[in-house]
Amino acid sequence: MKSSKWILGLMAFVLIVALAPSSFAQVQISILNTPSAQEIQTARNAQTADVTSVGAGILVSGALIANSPLTTTQLTIQFPAPITASPAVVDGTFGGGALGAIPTGDPIQIQGASGLFASITAVATVDFKNSTIVITLPGFGTSPNTLSGTFRLVGVRIDVNGKTAPLTATASLGSSANNYLMTATNTVTLISALGPGIASLTQSALPNLTNQGAALMFTNQTNATFADNKATVVIGEGFASAWRTDTQVSVTGAPVGLGTLIRLTINGLPSGVTAVITAPPAVGPTVVVFVAPSATSGGTTQTSATLDNTNPGTSNVTFLQFKGTSLSTVESMQLEITLGGVPTGTLSPGSITLTATMAPVANASANGTPSQSQPNNGVNPSLGTQVYPRFAALDVGPLTIGTITSANTTALIPYAVRVGAYDTGIAIANTTSDPFTPGTGGATKANGTLIITLFPRTATGADTPFTITTSSTVRPGVGLATDGTLVAGGVWTALVSDILTAAGKTGDFFGYIFIQANFLNAHGAAYIFNGAGFTSATPVLLLSPPAQSSRSGPFVNGAETLGF
Repeated sequence: MKSSKWILGLMAFVLIVALAPSSFAQVQISILNTPSAQEIQTARNAQTADVTSVGAGILVSGALIANSPLTTTQLTIQFPAPITASPAVVDGTFGGGALGAIPTGDPIQIQGASGLFASITAVATVDFKNSTIVITLPGFGTSPNTLSGTFRLVGVRIDVNGKTAPLTATASLGSSANNYLMTATNTVTLISALGPGIASLTQSALPNLTNQGAALMFTNQTNATFADNKATVVIGEGFASAWRTDTQVSVTGAPVGLGTLIRLTINGLPSGVTAVITAPPAVGPTVVVFVAPSATSGGTTQTSATLDNTNPGTSNVTFLQFKGTSLSTVESMQLEITLGGVPTGTLSPGSITLTATMAPVANASANGTPSQSQPNNGVNPSLGTQVYPRFAALDVGPLTIGTITSANTTALIPYAVRVGAYDTGIAIANTTSDPFTPGTGGATKANGTLIITLFPRTATGADTPFTITTSSTVRPGVGLATDGTLVAGGVWTALVSDILTAAGKTGDFFGYIFIQANFLNAHGAAYIFNGAGFTSATPVLLLSPPAQSSRSGPFVNGAETLGF
């Protein structure tokens, strides 16, 4: 009985020894990665490792468990999205496609191969569309391996547009019967989070810089004198590392393309009008320059950009390139926009707007293979042959940076009365006829109607307001032309009782009055009298155009600026 148990135990031991090479790992493969903390959600070429560390990538480690013969096997790494970079070579042969490695100077590559893996110099294959990279692990025939080793796979970029973070990669071996064995943990995080490249686009100003507000034009403008030709905008970064220079988008630290750009597009500029965009002195680490739409990679840069509407899609577009930016601080930049030129043709009321998107905007790949010169879907001109990195279009805005409004003047009479013997006299002058010529700063002559809105009070509050608009049939008072307009150089005078009659109202009136003159440079006077020696002036105040200074906005440019 004892001998039979001994024989069974010996047989089990011999069986274990015989099966040891195939059932126990001799080199254990594991993968590690320090992920990119966050990438732009529309990025076609998102980095897959820590962007703050030069040379970061997926570390492959082979730990020696026991000396043993090794045979060649394939390590496959499955990525979660199409691969949009390429190697310069694949296992010793040219592998970058017709245009070479993508991006130039910073391709997919093997770095730091040591020990067991010292002979690995390149990846074996890249399946761009199906998102896999294969690396051949070495074999040594019948000679037992005595080494551990590591290498790093760097430069892999993927198209994350439409994806959800976190994004991970998974490694697998072609076979486990050759003394290579993958650890149970074979997945690594590539990108921890995705977010917008541009968080905000606002009409505002950074601390200690001037807020120019929004620009203003009138529809009767025929010269280079604008009501207000300045505008200020602030662009906010989506997250700390969203904006990158040409070296910060590189794994090796060598410049790549133009880095991340911001495309600015201005719409609504009238013919003949230009918009000059400039950046004030840098606040913090953000330093930007403007890149001409036709610039080549690393090419023409400008300290400002002049846009117009002569060729929409090109002449109204410029790009911001970052020459300095922080990867650890969420930043904002201020831009100033100055309108110039002389409008041509008839101006209509409308808005001048600005939109912003991360750029260059282009396709991710062609037929599953990355390319440096991708079609841009007509969105913007090519920025040279190396359109890298690339983004899907996601405009922020439109933000109104200027308003084209009807030429008018708004007057406010804070108190007017018509009760018993008391009445209020009103005079409005159309001073667009003056002793100056338009060429020397004089007004442009214009006729216009009057819109008169009365806001009556009650003993305990406010009554319903009512309005009249002068016309050929509504002409209270004296001084209006037969068509109801107040001509240039004319003066209209009327009593509140005249206005009440024209509005079909009877009874007393206590309240305030708005008068909107459909021409510029209206001025007025008003007085309360009783016809028996009592006369008291009541002011006629002029308001800044509400399109320029919101009456309910913060008191920055004057929530309500009043004058005479």
